This record gives sequence, C-alpha cells and structure tokens, in this order.
Amino acid sequence: MDEQQRKQHIKNTFNTVSQGYDNQALRFFVNSAQQLPAIFNLTGNEHILDVATGTGIAALELARAVPQGKVTGIDFSEGMLTQAKSKAAAQQLPNTEFLAMDMQAMAFADAQFDAANCSFAIFFVEDMPGLLSHMVEKVKPGGQVVCSSFTEGAFQPVQEIFLDHLEEYGIERPPISWKRIASEEKSTELFQQSGLTNVHTRRYNAGYHLENAQQWWDIVWFAGYRGLINQLEPEQVEPFKQQHLAEIQKLATHEGIWLDVEVLYTGGTRN
Repeated sequence: MDEQQRKQHIKNTFNTVSQGYDNQALRFFVNSAQQLPAIFNLTGNEHILDVATGTGIAALELARAVPQGKVTGIDFSEGMLTQAKSKAAAQQLPNTEFLAMDMQAMAFADAQFDAANCSFAIFFVEDMPGLLSHMVEKVKPGGQVVCSSFTEGAFQPVQEIFLDHLEEYGIERPPISWKRIASEEKSTELFQQSGLTNVHTRRYNAGYHLENAQQWWDIVWFAGYRGLINQLEPEQVEPFKQQHLAEIQKLATHEGIWLDVEVLYTGGTRN
C-alpha cells in the first residue's frame, strides 16, 4: 500500500466510524482534550489551529477556553466534520470553523495562527517531521504547538488480545503507528527536529473502567480498529466478535474492565 492508498484507507475508515466516534466508550478522547487549555495556558483571545480535528472534541474544548478567540479545525474526513459542525452548533460555540483539508497540504498563510494542536493524528503519516514542520509554519513566532499521542502501554492488554485473535483469523498484525512517538525521548526528538524550542512533555492517564466487554467492542467498531475488522469476511465478523469478547470479559473485576489510556502531550514554541 503506497502513501496515497494508505491515506485513502484512513479517510474511508474514519468516514465509516464518524457517527459512532463520540460513543461513551471512547471518552478517553474527551478526558484527554480537557487537559489542553491548561497545557496551552490560554489567555482567551487566541486563534488556534486544530489539525485532524475529527469530530471536534479538542477543538470544542479549546473554543470554550478562548471566548474572544477562534478555533479552526481541519480534517479530510467529511463524515467527521459533519459531526464536529453539528456539535459546535448544539453547544453554541460560534467561534469555531471546520474545513475539509489535508493536514499535509494546509491552505493557510504562514504565521496565521497563535497556536496549533494535533490530537492523536500525527502518527498516521509516514513523514511525521514533515507534518510537524508544516504545522509550525502556520503558527506565529512565539506560538505554541502541541501534539497528543498514546504511550507504549496504552490499551494493553485488551489490544494485544485483539491483535492475537485477528492473527488467528489470518489477518496480518499491523505496525502500531503511535509507538513511533510513544515515549518522552522519541517525541522530544521529533519536536526538536522541527526547530521548536522549550520542548516539554507530560503524561496523563485518561483511562477508566469499561462496564463490560461490549464497551470494548464499541471502541473497536467506532475507531481506527474498524479498519482491521473490515479485513475479515462479512460472515466472520460475528463469530470473531463473540469469541473475542468472551476473552475480554475474563479481565473483568468488580469494578469492570480497566482500559489503560495513558496520553503523552508534547509541546514546543516556534522561534
């Protein structure tokens, strides 16, 4: 699969899952977004670029923190953008704008934004330094750039059980893209390569207990894992689901099934 095919595959996956992406089982996205206003240390009048905005989870959180400012979110998935626009209207956040755009070819003037954010998306591209540098170009000197990613142990052990089960069905185990920047050392190096200064990282565990194995399936079905499920034959999906969830349910305690979602925030300043 070349880069263009890979990009189309990702776009198709997120168009498919867009209507369920805000499912309660995936609330780690909301939990992690709630940390962003403090990480940026906003004054309230900034114009922020939100790259790969998805359904606008981070963008809307940031918009509430800049009532005199604005958040512009971009994404190449029309399905995700439809959800973002609907939520912004429902939450009465007129200081938002959502545009269909490829994050690797953003049609903005350089130094247009006071800050830029990218939550859980930079690792989807092969050329992470190139994408980060492209983001940096769009930010004014002295502005901040922040990217969120998952740490090495995120979603374990449920993810490992899932991938092992897929292999039993003949689906090749894919590389886990976020593991390329799953540590402070790796993410710091990436930011320094892009010329950012005052590079800093922090960890936050956005995890929680799932009520049951079905909630793990909601995460599989309504997020990036869906692309792997789509490689199964249609008649294989239900047997796979039932066998897999029986294994996941074995992890349950009286509190539920722990979903470990440790997030790594990396930020830096443009010179």
